[in-house]
Amino acid sequence: MFVIEAVNDKGWRWISAICLKPATAEAFLESVPAELRAMQKLVELPITAYPLFVVDENGFQYGGADLVRARLASVTPHGSEDYIHFNVYIVRDDFLPNRPGEDSMGDIYHWHITDWSLQPPRSEVIAEELLEAERRAV
Repeated sequence: MFVIEAVNDKGWRWISAICLKPATAEAFLESVPAELRAMQKLVELPITAYPLFVVDENGFQYGGADLVRARLASVTPHGSEDYIHFNVYIVRDDFLPNRPGEDSMGDIYHWHITDWSLQPPRSEVIAEELLEAERRAV
């Protein structure tokens, strides 16, 4: 699997694209406008099928549902139900947005993991969605 990660001069990070085939990733990277291309980096992952889970917390971690479960189990509540510990993105197929090189990550199904997310009923919904994503694996 191939990910095109980006970071701008302010240090803001995003994923510009995710795809299974290297030719698709290279073609997408070529479609990125010249002024954004220097910010982009092609990353090859040792993952061969969807779903892909992305944990976004001071950088990106990639893996399966077990990565997310482990991260959820390691979280210590902050004390504010609105505090965002990290975000989790579930990528079920190639992510090739219409605006190459720009931040379109909000278009990917995701969760903001807050203190509220760690407690029932929200934690139960997240656990069920993880199972469902695994069942629907491509």
